[in-house]
Amino acid sequence: MTVEPVLGGRLSDQVYDLVRASITAGELVPGARLVELELARRYGVSQAPVRDALRRLAADGLVLQFPRRGSYVADISEEDARQAYRVRAVLEQFAATEVCRLAPAGLVEVLHADVAAMREAAGRDDVAGVVDSDVSFHRHVWEAAGNGLLARMWTVTEASLRSFTAVSNKVYFGRLEEIVEHHTPLVAALQGGVPEVAGILFREHVLDIWERIGTPIAD
Repeated sequence: MTVEPVLGGRLSDQVYDLVRASITAGELVPGARLVELELARRYGVSQAPVRDALRRLAADGLVLQFPRRGSYVADISEEDARQAYRVRAVLEQFAATEVCRLAPAGLVEVLHADVAAMREAAGRDDVAGVVDSDVSFHRHVWEAAGNGLLARMWTVTEASLRSFTAVSNKVYFGRLEEIVEHHTPLVAALQGGVPEVAGILFREHVLDIWERIGTPIAD
């Protein structure tokens, strides 16, 4: 087994990042068992930071933990993801509509930075980096909508979607750069300031993945 030593920073944070990147890149497949001792040896650390990292990954929805059975890479079914996307589509439309109505200062610059980070990650063929920037983009929109409940709901929604997004980005898009191209019009729509237009565009953005799969979500 190749040792990937962890250097600097909080050990559990470093292990968390490394394991999460392996999951989102598809190196650790759904159902794979995550053995603390093996991961500790791989990263050259004790089992304590590995245990903490796996607990955090379980909270993110990327890992399943069973008493006396261990930890496993989560397998998010299409039906589970479909239910999450149905909710997300409605909330994305609401968030974009509210953002257009409020026009919060500085948001467009933040979103451009997210898109730039997404583009840089796509250029490296870094699936995990693209997912992180994608998540950051939509989180910023939800948080800027001026609704505290909506911002809190993003945390729950993100955990349900992250694993499936990592897979779908690689499988259903021909190029990672295409994901970046899908976000640029969203920023333009928010800049345009027409709530109804922005809301519909964000909703269609969420539902687009189901058209690619061939089983679109009904209105």
